Amino acid sequence: MPYIPFWFESFAHGFPWIVPGLALAGLWIARSTSDVALKTLAERVFFAAMLIVAAATLRTVLANEGCWLLHMGSIGVMVLGATIPVSDLPVSDLDQAETDSEMALSDR
Repeated sequence: MPYIPFWFESFAHGFPWIVPGLALAGLWIARSTSDVALKTLAERVFFAAMLIVAAATLRTVLANEGCWLLHMGSIGVMVLGATIPVSDLPVSDLDQAETDSEMALSDR
């Protein structure tokens, strides 16, 4: 009987870098949106990315591959990035100017 690889084995050559890329993309999507409607969707995308990264990390650890530390670090970055309060993130000058103009309008 011929060997039929699992679907995820077709990504084996880039697998060590797919997981951190997915983790950073999910975190970037969740943290870069400020619109409430998009924020809900972005958080769902982040949660789905986190589940995929967790499953891939578990597979890497169980298979005793050399990139397990990179994958564990990726899930650690996702957890740490999700727990940082939004108010502690730096606010750009454009966002600050927009907030100031909204406050000036509300004072009238």
